[in-house]
Amino acid sequence: MSNTLVCIDVYTVSAGDTLYTIAEKYDLPVSLLMKVNHITNPYNLQIGTRLCIPGDPSQLPKPEEPSKPKVITHVVEAGDTLYLIAKMHGAKLDDIMQANPSIDPYNLMIGTELFVPLP
Repeated sequence: MSNTLVCIDVYTVSAGDTLYTIAEKYDLPVSLLMKVNHITNPYNLQIGTRLCIPGDPSQLPKPEEPSKPKVITHVVEAGDTLYLIAKMHGAKLDDIMQANPSIDPYNLMIGTELFVPLP
């Protein structure tokens, strides 16, 4: 482990837990667990106490990438309306209008490419 430690997990003490069993679960020395959590008496562990589980910053879980909304392109054809396009693709009418702020929803031009955000 490097010299830099961070809380890589938080463990809540439950009935039957000891510092030894918690340290063993996370493969840590009991002395490190005590030091990081400012525990002076290892025999006075209280149920419900939240313990910082120390580790190297590289052990932190990687943040999840926010999922990007899927967007398709729809080319306006004769007879299309925004309502029909939304219904055809299972999209929301408001989402289509927000994704295409420059269009006139009452005067769709044939051949115009619309961005359609999918749910």
